Amino acid sequence: MRRVLEWLTKHVALDGTVLCALGVGLLAASVLADLGRWTYYGGVALLVVGVALLLSRVLRAPLVLASACLAVALVAAGGSWLALNGLPDQHEHWDETGAPSHLTEDSFRQGRVLFAGGNARDLATGAVLWTVPEDSHVMTTTDETVILSEPVEDGEGTRLVARLIDTGHQVWWAEVGEDPRAIAQHAGVLVVSSRSGTVGHDLTSGVELWTSARPSGTECKQRAPWSPDSPDLRQPAVFLPTPGSDTDTVDVHRVGDGEVLVEGLDCLNAGRVVGDVVVQHGAGWIRGTSVTTGETRWEQEWIRDAQAFALPDTGDVIHIPGEEGRYHSLDLLTGEVTQTAPPDGWVATHDEIRNQRAEVLWQPVRRGEEVGLWEIGSDRVVRIPGTPSLDIAEADVSGWVAVVGATRDIVGDRHRATWAVSPEGEVRGPFVGGSAAQDGAATMADGVLRVGARVYPLD
Repeated sequence: MRRVLEWLTKHVALDGTVLCALGVGLLAASVLADLGRWTYYGGVALLVVGVALLLSRVLRAPLVLASACLAVALVAAGGSWLALNGLPDQHEHWDETGAPSHLTEDSFRQGRVLFAGGNARDLATGAVLWTVPEDSHVMTTTDETVILSEPVEDGEGTRLVARLIDTGHQVWWAEVGEDPRAIAQHAGVLVVSSRSGTVGHDLTSGVELWTSARPSGTECKQRAPWSPDSPDLRQPAVFLPTPGSDTDTVDVHRVGDGEVLVEGLDCLNAGRVVGDVVVQHGAGWIRGTSVTTGETRWEQEWIRDAQAFALPDTGDVIHIPGEEGRYHSLDLLTGEVTQTAPPDGWVATHDEIRNQRAEVLWQPVRRGEEVGLWEIGSDRVVRIPGTPSLDIAEADVSGWVAVVGATRDIVGDRHRATWAVSPEGEVRGPFVGGSAAQDGAATMADGVLRVGARVYPLD
């Protein structure tokens, strides 16, 4: 052993050359064969030691040699880290560590103000502009105000409060029943349903314009009023139960004055209002009825699977999955049915538009090794580069969508990543991290993306 050490000491240059060659070989193998980061780091370590040995033959002063070796080590470590991880996140963002992780819960964006987690913030910097009382909830917004349900000061009961979006100053307030919920907003009137019934409020003053002792919904489902978790409030009519203890139907009421437009709808599976048409989905049929006359405009009876599709409350067309990735596109105003499918060899492997509620609907598609998003009903496919697969984390009503996938570094390791796609099809990202349903999930709200604690104003 002593002789071996003596031989190595006498042949430092050869030792350094051999270690450098081994290090370079290990680096090349880790990249070309996807051996992972630990093999890569091992190659870097061998290369650093080899260079240090070679420098020891040139630099005799201990201090100079130590400084040179330290510089080599730092450069190698930094370079290897950048090669695997890339530059730090360069996208403009701010952190919102104290707010709920799901950005779109009780949130909205108005101009350069983002309301989320009970705080109104400057969209660019995240600075808090004003804060609502605890247990308050957003009902709706106008051009200048946000209408909230807020607990009264003594903690007994709830009231509606309109506040200026920029400053939080109170504009008006109104009494409201227990557990209020915004149902629809149209022509300056907000309909609120609570355990006490339904009230139509003037949005400029909070004055009650019409009332009913019955609860209401923006849609109907299983012969009763219903509202989804995140309803689109832009509805001209609402559903209330038909009066009478022996009835099992719903009526359609106008938002502006509460007048009954259509009586006695069955609405077995689902129903909503589209323009001047009430759409009802029954057992194996779907029908469009005139709001003004009550007459049947159109009816389709080829639909047999009542669970195959939903009636989203945005847009005039619904898309029902068919065979081989194709869709039946049903115009809810006319009843016309057309066939649509992804273009140019793209294939939709599984349906992800059923619960989307937006004017622009995105469906994941694949063509060979390529993945992308198809704007359903059109010939446009937006490619998402750098990921072998993708899932939609969230699609909001504005048409923005957040998709999660994975990128590969130079040694083959995968890293979770998120991309955002605008309604116009512009791809932003990748952003580091993100998942569809875990801590650090990617969420989207009107051009604002949140991945973990980072908030990215994209638009």
